[in-house]
Amino acid sequence: MWWSGAGILAVIFPAVTVALGYQLGGYPGVPLGFLVAGIATWLVGRRMNRTNDPRIYHNEHRFYSIPMQYWAFLWAFFALTQTVLGLLGEAGWQQE
Repeated sequence: MWWSGAGILAVIFPAVTVALGYQLGGYPGVPLGFLVAGIATWLVGRRMNRTNDPRIYHNEHRFYSIPMQYWAFLWAFFALTQTVLGLLGEAGWQQE
C-alpha cells in the first residue's frame, strides 16, 4: 500500500486546495493553494504522528514511506516555484 494511517491526506490536501485556489483566483491561486496545503499537511501530520509525549513522534501516518508532515516541504517548494514562474511570466499569469 502507498500509505499508512491517514498518510493519504498528504496528497488530498494539495489536490483540494490547489483546485479551490484555481477556481477562486485563476492561475495566481495555485501557489496559494500549495502554500495552504503545505501548512495543513505540516500541522495535521505533526498532530497525528505525535504521541502522549510531544517530543516523540511515531510517524505512523505515511505516504510512500515518508511521514506525512514532511510532504509539507514539497508543497512549499511547489508554491515557491509557481510564484517565481508566475512573476517571470512563464506560467500564464498575464492575460493577453
